[in-house]
Amino acid sequence: MLFDYKGFHIDCRARSVDDGGGYIARARITRRPGSDEDRVETHESGDIGRFAEVADAISCAKAWAIHWCDGISN
Repeated sequence: MLFDYKGFHIDCRARSVDDGGGYIARARITRRPGSDEDRVETHESGDIGRFAEVADAISCAKAWAIHWCDGISN
C-alpha cells in the first residue's frame, strides 16, 4: 500500500514468513526535506509485528507509519 501523509511518502508491506506462519508488517517512509530536491531521507521500520492475514499486517504498518510521521512532524 502506497500513500502520502504530511509530506511523507509511505510504503506499507507484508512480508510472507518463510515457515508459512503468516506475514510480517513493515513500512518504508521517505521524504525530500526542505528545498534540497536531490536529498531524500528514508526510514525503515524493521519488523513491526507478525499477523495471520495480509490485511492485518498492512493495517498495522499503516498505523505505525502514521504514528511515526506524527512524531517527526510535531
